[in-house]
Amino acid sequence: MLNTDRDSPLLFLDLDDVLCLNRPYGGRHLQLTPRPPDLYQRIWSVPAIEALQQVLREARPQVVLTTSWLSFLDLAAARQLFELTGLAQLSQALHPDGEAPQLRGQTRLEAIDAWLRRHAWTGKYAIIDDLLSGTGLRRSRHEKSGRLVLCEVDVGLSQVHVPQLLKALTS
Repeated sequence: MLNTDRDSPLLFLDLDDVLCLNRPYGGRHLQLTPRPPDLYQRIWSVPAIEALQQVLREARPQVVLTTSWLSFLDLAAARQLFELTGLAQLSQALHPDGEAPQLRGQTRLEAIDAWLRRHAWTGKYAIIDDLLSGTGLRRSRHEKSGRLVLCEVDVGLSQVHVPQLLKALTS
């Protein structure tokens, strides 16, 4: 069941170095034919998924993808990927307009701000990105208001981030 409640908070979600640490597999492996046989079992970081699932369970946000993977995955393909990799909860949480791709020359900050403007969003939200691809987000109004979690490259999302995310999504 898709979450379409306008009162639900929003979670802007990157994938690389947040859920997928590119060890042993990353987004580029999704583009291979044939794909590695264990790709769907090993693409996500287990601690990152556990942290995300807690946030999804407790805050019930709608999710908007901000990942560079949107260059080769549309929302339907992302939903299918999440289902195939055991992330039905994430698939079901995707916002109906759950893509905020970066246009050429645009920062991640600009892509998120454009999405927020286009939807006239005034509700609660949080952003999960990483220090490398979260261009423009550091020292932004989102960080200053406590709505930004920047994950360390090769570490990803963890339980350490959960309290800040829950606070941003629920207060």
